[in-house]
Amino acid sequence: MFVHFTQKVNHMLMVKVTGFKHFLKLFRMRQWSKNIFVFAGLLLALDSVDFIMVQQAVFAFFLFCGISSSVYMINDVVDIEKDRLHPVKRNRPLPSGQVKAAHAAIAAILLSATILFLSFRLNVYFGFTLSSYFLLNLLYSFKLKHYVFVDVIIISSGFVLRALSGILIAGAAISLWLLLSVAFLTLFLGVNKRKKELLLLKEDSTAHRKNLSQYSIGLINEMIPMLTSCTVITYSFFIIYESDSKHMIVTIPMVLYGIFRYQYLTNRTEYGESPELVLLRDKPTVLIMLLWAVMFGLNVMAL
Repeated sequence: MFVHFTQKVNHMLMVKVTGFKHFLKLFRMRQWSKNIFVFAGLLLALDSVDFIMVQQAVFAFFLFCGISSSVYMINDVVDIEKDRLHPVKRNRPLPSGQVKAAHAAIAAILLSATILFLSFRLNVYFGFTLSSYFLLNLLYSFKLKHYVFVDVIIISSGFVLRALSGILIAGAAISLWLLLSVAFLTLFLGVNKRKKELLLLKEDSTAHRKNLSQYSIGLINEMIPMLTSCTVITYSFFIIYESDSKHMIVTIPMVLYGIFRYQYLTNRTEYGESPELVLLRDKPTVLIMLLWAVMFGLNVMAL
Protein backbone atom coordinates (compact mmCIF):
# COMPACT_ATOMS: atom_id res chain seq x y z
CA MET A 1 0.00 0.00 0.00
CA PHE A 2 2.85 2.34 0.88
CA VAL A 3 4.52 1.57 -2.46
CA HIS A 4 1.28 2.34 -4.30
CA PHE A 5 0.95 5.64 -2.41
CA THR A 6 4.55 6.57 -3.22
CA GLN A 7 4.03 5.82 -6.90
CA LYS A 8 0.90 7.95 -6.94
CA VAL A 9 2.70 10.88 -5.30
CA ASN A 10 5.61 10.57 -7.72
CA HIS A 11 3.20 10.53 -10.66
CA MET A 12 1.46 13.67 -9.38
CA LEU A 13 4.81 15.42 -8.94
CA MET A 14 5.87 14.43 -12.44
CA VAL A 15 2.62 15.84 -13.86
CA LYS A 16 3.12 19.11 -11.94
CA VAL A 17 6.75 19.48 -13.02
CA THR A 18 5.90 18.71 -16.65
CA GLY A 19 3.03 21.19 -16.58
CA PHE A 20 5.31 23.86 -15.10
CA LYS A 21 7.89 23.26 -17.83
CA HIS A 22 5.23 23.67 -20.51
CA PHE A 23 4.03 26.86 -18.83
CA LEU A 24 7.58 28.26 -18.73
CA LYS A 25 7.83 27.77 -22.49
CA LEU A 26 5.15 30.44 -22.88
CA PHE A 27 7.71 33.01 -21.70
CA ARG A 28 9.95 32.23 -24.72
CA MET A 29 13.07 32.95 -22.70
CA ARG A 30 15.37 32.32 -25.64
CA GLN A 31 13.83 35.39 -27.28
CA TRP A 32 14.87 37.57 -24.36
CA SER A 33 18.12 38.08 -26.26
CA LYS A 34 16.22 40.62 -28.38
CA ASN A 35 16.09 42.90 -25.36
CA ILE A 36 19.85 43.55 -25.41
CA PHE A 37 18.94 46.70 -27.35
CA VAL A 38 18.03 48.19 -23.96
CA PHE A 39 21.77 48.48 -23.32
CA ALA A 40 22.13 50.82 -26.32
CA GLY A 41 21.91 53.78 -23.96
CA LEU A 42 25.26 52.86 -22.44
CA LEU A 43 26.83 53.46 -25.86
CA LEU A 44 25.89 57.11 -25.60
CA ALA A 45 27.26 57.55 -22.09
CA LEU A 46 30.67 55.89 -22.31
CA ASP A 47 32.37 58.70 -20.38
CA SER A 48 29.90 58.59 -17.49
CA VAL A 49 29.01 54.90 -17.11
CA ASP A 50 28.91 53.86 -13.46
CA PHE A 51 27.62 50.94 -11.41
CA ILE A 52 24.21 52.52 -10.74
CA MET A 53 23.66 53.20 -14.45
CA VAL A 54 24.56 49.62 -15.35
CA GLN A 55 22.33 48.32 -12.53
CA GLN A 56 19.36 50.33 -13.82
CA ALA A 57 20.01 49.14 -17.39
CA VAL A 58 20.03 45.52 -16.21
CA PHE A 59 16.76 46.05 -14.31
CA ALA A 60 15.25 47.70 -17.40
CA PHE A 61 16.40 44.73 -19.49
CA PHE A 62 14.53 42.27 -17.27
CA LEU A 63 11.43 44.48 -17.23
CA PHE A 64 11.43 44.38 -21.03
CA CYS A 65 11.88 40.60 -20.85
CA GLY A 66 8.80 40.41 -18.65
CA ILE A 67 6.61 42.66 -20.80
CA SER A 68 7.71 40.94 -24.01
CA SER A 69 6.83 37.55 -22.48
CA SER A 70 3.35 38.82 -21.67
CA VAL A 71 3.03 40.01 -25.27
CA TYR A 72 4.10 36.57 -26.53
CA MET A 73 1.43 34.94 -24.36
CA ILE A 74 -1.28 37.26 -25.68
CA ASN A 75 -0.15 36.71 -29.27
CA ASP A 76 -0.15 32.93 -28.75
CA VAL A 77 -3.70 33.06 -27.40
CA VAL A 78 -4.85 35.14 -30.38
CA ASP A 79 -3.06 32.93 -32.93
CA ILE A 80 -3.76 29.55 -31.34
CA GLU A 81 -5.78 28.22 -34.30
CA LYS A 82 -3.36 29.46 -36.96
CA ASP A 83 -0.35 28.13 -35.05
CA ARG A 84 -1.87 24.64 -35.21
CA LEU A 85 -1.36 24.82 -39.00
CA HIS A 86 2.31 25.80 -38.69
CA PRO A 87 4.86 22.94 -38.91
CA VAL A 88 6.94 24.38 -36.02
CA LYS A 89 4.58 26.56 -33.98
CA ARG A 90 2.02 23.77 -33.59
CA ASN A 91 4.37 22.23 -31.01
CA ARG A 92 4.11 25.27 -28.74
CA PRO A 93 2.27 24.79 -25.40
CA LEU A 94 -1.02 26.44 -26.45
CA PRO A 95 -1.67 24.98 -29.93
CA SER A 96 -0.49 21.56 -28.73
CA GLY A 97 -2.93 21.67 -25.80
CA GLN A 98 -0.24 21.41 -23.12
CA VAL A 99 -1.41 24.68 -21.53
CA LYS A 100 -4.95 26.08 -21.49
CA ALA A 101 -5.52 29.39 -23.27
CA ALA A 102 -7.42 30.79 -20.26
CA HIS A 103 -4.44 30.14 -17.97
CA ALA A 104 -2.09 31.85 -20.41
CA ALA A 105 -4.39 34.88 -20.69
CA ILE A 106 -4.60 35.28 -16.90
CA ALA A 107 -0.83 34.96 -16.57
CA ALA A 108 -0.29 37.58 -19.29
CA ILE A 109 -2.61 40.08 -17.56
CA LEU A 110 -0.99 39.63 -14.15
CA LEU A 111 2.54 39.75 -15.56
CA SER A 112 1.97 42.84 -17.71
CA ALA A 113 0.29 44.74 -14.84
CA THR A 114 3.20 43.96 -12.50
CA ILE A 115 5.85 44.91 -15.06
CA LEU A 116 4.16 48.18 -15.98
CA PHE A 117 3.90 49.15 -12.31
CA LEU A 118 7.60 48.41 -11.73
CA SER A 119 8.63 50.29 -14.87
CA PHE A 120 7.11 53.55 -13.61
CA ARG A 121 8.79 53.01 -10.25
CA LEU A 122 12.15 52.74 -12.02
CA ASN A 123 11.76 55.80 -14.25
CA VAL A 124 8.66 57.69 -15.37
CA TYR A 125 9.91 58.19 -18.93
CA PHE A 126 10.95 54.55 -19.11
CA GLY A 127 7.47 53.61 -17.88
CA PHE A 128 5.81 55.55 -20.69
CA THR A 129 8.17 53.99 -23.25
CA LEU A 130 7.49 50.48 -21.97
CA SER A 131 3.75 51.17 -21.96
CA SER A 132 3.97 52.39 -25.57
CA TYR A 133 5.76 49.16 -26.49
CA PHE A 134 3.05 47.10 -24.81
CA LEU A 135 0.14 48.97 -26.43
CA LEU A 136 1.81 48.88 -29.86
CA ASN A 137 2.24 45.13 -29.60
CA LEU A 138 -1.36 44.67 -28.49
CA LEU A 139 -2.44 46.48 -31.66
CA TYR A 140 -0.06 44.27 -33.61
CA SER A 141 -1.44 41.06 -32.11
CA PHE A 142 -5.08 41.91 -32.75
CA LYS A 143 -4.97 43.89 -36.01
CA LEU A 144 -1.80 45.43 -37.44
CA LYS A 145 0.03 42.18 -38.19
CA HIS A 146 -2.41 41.54 -41.03
CA TYR A 147 -1.18 44.53 -43.09
CA VAL A 148 1.76 44.08 -45.46
CA PHE A 149 4.87 46.13 -44.50
CA VAL A 150 3.04 47.51 -41.46
CA ASP A 151 3.76 44.24 -39.65
CA VAL A 152 7.56 44.46 -40.03
CA ILE A 153 7.53 48.20 -39.30
CA ILE A 154 5.71 47.55 -36.02
CA ILE A 155 8.22 44.85 -35.08
CA SER A 156 11.08 47.23 -35.90
CA SER A 157 9.42 50.00 -33.85
CA GLY A 158 9.46 47.67 -30.85
CA PHE A 159 13.25 47.42 -31.07
CA VAL A 160 13.58 51.18 -31.47
CA LEU A 161 11.53 51.62 -28.29
CA ARG A 162 13.87 49.17 -26.52
CA ALA A 163 16.88 51.26 -27.53
CA LEU A 164 15.09 54.50 -26.66
CA SER A 165 14.22 53.19 -23.20
CA GLY A 166 17.90 52.40 -22.59
CA ILE A 167 18.87 55.93 -23.61
CA LEU A 168 16.29 57.38 -21.21
CA ILE A 169 17.55 55.18 -18.38
CA ALA A 170 21.15 56.30 -19.03
CA GLY A 171 20.08 59.94 -19.14
CA ALA A 172 21.97 60.41 -22.41
CA ALA A 173 21.09 62.62 -25.34
CA ILE A 174 18.90 60.86 -27.89
CA SER A 175 20.91 59.73 -30.93
CA LEU A 176 18.90 59.71 -34.14
CA TRP A 177 21.67 57.83 -35.98
CA LEU A 178 21.67 55.06 -33.39
CA LEU A 179 17.89 54.74 -33.46
CA LEU A 180 17.91 54.71 -37.25
CA SER A 181 20.54 51.96 -37.33
CA VAL A 182 18.42 49.89 -34.94
CA ALA A 183 15.34 50.51 -37.11
CA PHE A 184 17.05 49.45 -40.35
CA LEU A 185 18.75 46.44 -38.76
CA THR A 186 15.49 45.10 -37.35
CA LEU A 187 13.65 45.77 -40.62
CA PHE A 188 16.36 43.69 -42.28
CA LEU A 189 15.73 40.88 -39.80
CA GLY A 190 11.97 41.23 -40.20
CA VAL A 191 11.84 40.90 -43.98
CA ASN A 192 14.27 37.97 -43.80
CA LYS A 193 11.86 36.31 -41.39
CA ARG A 194 9.00 36.82 -43.84
CA LYS A 195 11.17 35.34 -46.59
CA LYS A 196 11.86 32.25 -44.50
CA GLU A 197 8.17 31.86 -43.72
CA LEU A 198 7.34 31.93 -47.42
CA LEU A 199 9.96 29.28 -48.15
CA LEU A 200 8.92 27.09 -45.23
CA LEU A 201 5.12 27.28 -45.49
CA LYS A 202 4.86 27.55 -49.31
CA GLU A 203 1.22 27.15 -50.39
CA ASP A 204 0.05 27.08 -46.74
CA SER A 205 1.56 30.50 -45.98
CA THR A 206 -1.70 32.46 -46.28
CA ALA A 207 -3.48 30.06 -43.94
CA HIS A 208 -0.96 30.87 -41.24
CA ARG A 209 -0.52 34.59 -41.90
CA LYS A 210 -3.00 36.38 -44.15
CA ASN A 211 -0.64 39.09 -45.42
CA LEU A 212 2.05 36.64 -46.57
CA SER A 213 0.23 36.41 -49.90
CA GLN A 214 1.21 40.05 -50.49
CA TYR A 215 4.90 39.34 -49.97
CA SER A 216 7.06 37.57 -52.53
CA ILE A 217 10.61 36.24 -52.56
CA GLY A 218 11.48 38.60 -55.43
CA LEU A 219 10.16 41.66 -53.57
CA ILE A 220 12.03 40.76 -50.38
CA ASN A 221 15.25 40.10 -52.30
CA GLU A 222 14.99 43.64 -53.70
CA MET A 223 14.48 45.12 -50.22
CA ILE A 224 17.33 43.31 -48.45
CA PRO A 225 20.29 45.09 -50.18
CA MET A 226 18.72 48.49 -49.45
CA LEU A 227 18.18 47.65 -45.78
CA THR A 228 21.71 46.23 -45.50
CA SER A 229 23.20 49.45 -46.87
CA CYS A 230 21.05 51.66 -44.66
CA THR A 231 22.00 49.67 -41.57
CA VAL A 232 25.75 49.90 -42.16
CA ILE A 233 25.62 53.59 -43.17
CA THR A 234 23.55 54.74 -40.19
CA TYR A 235 25.64 52.71 -37.73
CA SER A 236 28.83 54.15 -39.26
CA PHE A 237 27.46 57.70 -38.96
CA PHE A 238 26.59 57.03 -35.33
CA ILE A 239 30.10 55.79 -34.53
CA ILE A 240 31.85 58.59 -36.46
CA TYR A 241 29.70 61.56 -35.44
CA GLU A 242 28.00 60.70 -32.15
CA SER A 243 30.03 58.05 -30.32
CA ASP A 244 32.15 59.26 -27.39
CA SER A 245 35.04 57.12 -28.60
CA LYS A 246 36.34 57.12 -32.17
CA HIS A 247 38.11 53.83 -31.43
CA MET A 248 34.70 52.16 -31.82
CA ILE A 249 35.12 52.65 -35.58
CA VAL A 250 36.77 49.20 -35.64
CA THR A 251 33.33 47.72 -34.84
CA ILE A 252 31.94 48.78 -38.23
CA PRO A 253 33.46 45.77 -40.04
CA MET A 254 32.12 43.57 -37.23
CA VAL A 255 28.57 44.81 -37.85
CA LEU A 256 29.02 44.33 -41.60
CA TYR A 257 30.24 40.75 -41.07
CA GLY A 258 27.34 40.03 -38.71
CA ILE A 259 24.82 41.14 -41.35
CA PHE A 260 26.52 39.07 -44.06
CA ARG A 261 26.66 36.07 -41.74
CA TYR A 262 22.96 36.35 -40.94
CA GLN A 263 22.08 36.58 -44.62
CA TYR A 264 24.16 33.48 -45.28
CA LEU A 265 22.39 31.57 -42.49
CA THR A 266 18.98 32.65 -43.76
CA ASN A 267 19.69 31.11 -47.14
CA ARG A 268 21.36 27.96 -45.83
CA THR A 269 19.72 26.98 -42.52
CA GLU A 270 16.54 27.15 -40.46
CA TYR A 271 17.68 30.21 -38.52
CA GLY A 272 15.94 32.81 -40.67
CA GLU A 273 12.56 32.39 -39.03
CA SER A 274 14.02 32.71 -35.52
CA PRO A 275 16.66 35.48 -35.36
CA GLU A 276 17.30 34.78 -31.68
CA LEU A 277 18.66 31.33 -32.59
CA VAL A 278 21.49 33.03 -34.45
CA LEU A 279 22.47 34.93 -31.31
CA LEU A 280 22.39 31.79 -29.21
CA ARG A 281 23.66 28.99 -31.47
CA ASP A 282 25.77 30.27 -34.35
CA LYS A 283 29.37 30.30 -33.13
CA PRO A 284 30.77 32.92 -35.58
CA THR A 285 27.93 35.29 -34.69
CA VAL A 286 28.44 34.73 -30.96
CA LEU A 287 32.17 35.33 -31.43
CA ILE A 288 31.67 38.60 -33.30
CA MET A 289 29.27 39.78 -30.59
CA LEU A 290 31.85 38.96 -27.93
CA LEU A 291 34.52 40.86 -29.86
CA TRP A 292 32.17 43.84 -30.11
CA ALA A 293 31.53 43.65 -26.34
CA VAL A 294 35.29 43.50 -25.67
CA MET A 295 35.84 46.63 -27.77
CA PHE A 296 33.04 48.37 -25.93
CA GLY A 297 34.55 47.38 -22.57
CA LEU A 298 38.04 48.56 -23.59
CA ASN A 299 36.63 51.92 -24.67
CA VAL A 300 34.80 52.33 -21.36
CA MET A 301 38.04 51.71 -19.44
CA ALA A 302 39.97 54.08 -21.71
CA LEU A 303 37.65 57.00 -21.05
